[in-house]
Amino acid sequence: MRMRNHFFSTFLGASQVFLLLLFCTQSGSAQQNQTLKFSLTEAQEYAVQNNVERRNAALDVDIAKKKVWETTASGLPQLSGGIDFQAILNDLPTLTFPGPNGQPMEVEVGEKVNTTFSITASQLIFSGPYIVGLQASKAYKNLSEIALQKTERDLKANVASAYYTVLLLDETSSILDSSVLNLRNTFKETEEMFKAGFVEEVVADQVKVSLSMVESSASETRNQLQSAKNLLKFQMGIENSGSIELTENLDGLLDGFAPEVDGAATLNPDQNVDLKIMSNQVELTSLQLKLEKSNFLPNIAGFVMYQKLAKEPEINFTPTALAGVNLSLPIFSSGMKRSKVQQAQIALEKSRNSYEQVRQSLEMELADATAQLAVAWEKFQSQKENRDLAKKVYHNYRVRYSKGVASQQDLIQANDKYLQAVGNYMGTVVELFNARLRVDKVMGKL
Repeated sequence: MRMRNHFFSTFLGASQVFLLLLFCTQSGSAQQNQTLKFSLTEAQEYAVQNNVERRNAALDVDIAKKKVWETTASGLPQLSGGIDFQAILNDLPTLTFPGPNGQPMEVEVGEKVNTTFSITASQLIFSGPYIVGLQASKAYKNLSEIALQKTERDLKANVASAYYTVLLLDETSSILDSSVLNLRNTFKETEEMFKAGFVEEVVADQVKVSLSMVESSASETRNQLQSAKNLLKFQMGIENSGSIELTENLDGLLDGFAPEVDGAATLNPDQNVDLKIMSNQVELTSLQLKLEKSNFLPNIAGFVMYQKLAKEPEINFTPTALAGVNLSLPIFSSGMKRSKVQQAQIALEKSRNSYEQVRQSLEMELADATAQLAVAWEKFQSQKENRDLAKKVYHNYRVRYSKGVASQQDLIQANDKYLQAVGNYMGTVVELFNARLRVDKVMGKL
């Protein structure tokens, strides 16, 4: 009876574990099969949290923070212990003293084999290189944080570009699929008319050639769409097997791409990541100059030490407790330190020149990008009107063809012109995407 109860309890426990594992497996499978929906902003934020390159940049910031504490700790109280073992190989020196009976008595000074236990506390009192080094470690931390901002900016720009590309290819694919469907219907009608003797064979062949070309373009566009989705998932940090759905539409995003109408765009050094990096480089070079100058200053450190011998000799001259101050003062280096200071001054001037050069180039880039955006916007508006007009003409020909007023050739030509207008329109959309992203990157809006 006891064995049977034990069996049932064991069986029930194993069953519960099995059911739990089964539930977890099904839940994980459901999560993998779940379609994730993203707006553009949500996709960018998801990428910031999950992209591997961005996570590594964040880890670099953590390393820099630890480096700041490492530098700080070097100037805080230090405590160390030591054990020194020694064996004297030659004879120990002796001292002669009068004995109790008036006879001379020799006493050895020290022990031939002994161990010294010590503990030392030290504190840096003043050090120019330490002060500058602490400032440099904080500047290095700031640099790693700016590098993280640059990584996030580039990541958001790449995600936005891939997001736009997916929407663009998705709309193109829909247009081509619709065109394929219409041409297939036209081809069936033309074949029936050819069999009935109402049209020549060359007309049916022309429709078939147009259908084949559009089918090929539609298939190629679908492959490009899948590749664009895979690239977007990779940049967002999503497994290739995962499924995503974009909630934004192309027209809604394009409405926000209009160039600024409240005057020329201006460069803000506090928002541009590249200028932040150059400014930090100037700061680091300035700290290098301070470091070279600090080598002319003295270094002062204090210490307290306690030591104990394992065997106390009868005559012991070793002090038990010590306290002191170490002072290191540079006196003469034949001009070496001065030469290093001069080199650091020249390097600082070069760093400032580089900052100014980058600032000027970014101002030029912003002006060029703003002008490019304005031109791209005008071309986009023009090609959008052409696309809408070509679409209207094509639908009119379809209506006329259905009433027997227009021929197959007229319908095919109108369809070809419509698809050509769509291609031109999509080309201007790509130009508009790139121009808008370029402006936003320079102005620090990503």
